[in-house]
Amino acid sequence: METNKKNVLVIDDHSIVRQGVYLLIKKHFSNVNIFEASTLNDGKAIIKKEKINFIILDINFPEGNSLNFVENLFIEYSDSIKILIFSALEESIYAFKFIKAGANGFLSKLCEQDEIIRAFNKFFEAGKYLSDELKEKLLDSMIRKSGVTPIEMLSIRELEIARLLVSGLSNNEIASKLYIHKSTVSTYKTRIFEKLGINNIPALLNLFSLN
Repeated sequence: METNKKNVLVIDDHSIVRQGVYLLIKKHFSNVNIFEASTLNDGKAIIKKEKINFIILDINFPEGNSLNFVENLFIEYSDSIKILIFSALEESIYAFKFIKAGANGFLSKLCEQDEIIRAFNKFFEAGKYLSDELKEKLLDSMIRKSGVTPIEMLSIRELEIARLLVSGLSNNEIASKLYIHKSTVSTYKTRIFEKLGINNIPALLNLFSLN
């Protein structure tokens, strides 16, 4: 294997996403080796075996979300591995959490192909990528020193359950979807309401519509 090539690892549990990213990178970037993993554990195994330079990473996996994965990578490898979060989840809600954990950028899967190619190019060249909108939000936050929004106080798991509640799923349906007990969903729901200072789903829906 050529040593001057960049090693890129794509970690996503959806094969169609991995295939799409693979084809885009192969078509538009030279001197790149691409590795793929469908689980976080498989990703860890590849990282230990290969000298990975860049990771393109989804947020949610059947085994859990990837926030701890990012934190642990940053602790172990410092800044030698660059991490780009590639997700369809709300940039304004999730991006700062992952950047604080050690990620080097956030890219929405909902972007047009040309924007994704530009983002990958920036990521591979500079080791980081943020959309213009996200940069402005970060700057506004620094200027106003306004702290975090109520939703940003939620953990990744709380955010996941809150989004499912907003989408109209019942406690039973959420428990089945996430493979957890109904009582666990109830506990999370109570915690979410307490953190946000609300007491019903319509209020939760309103908060999400404002952020």
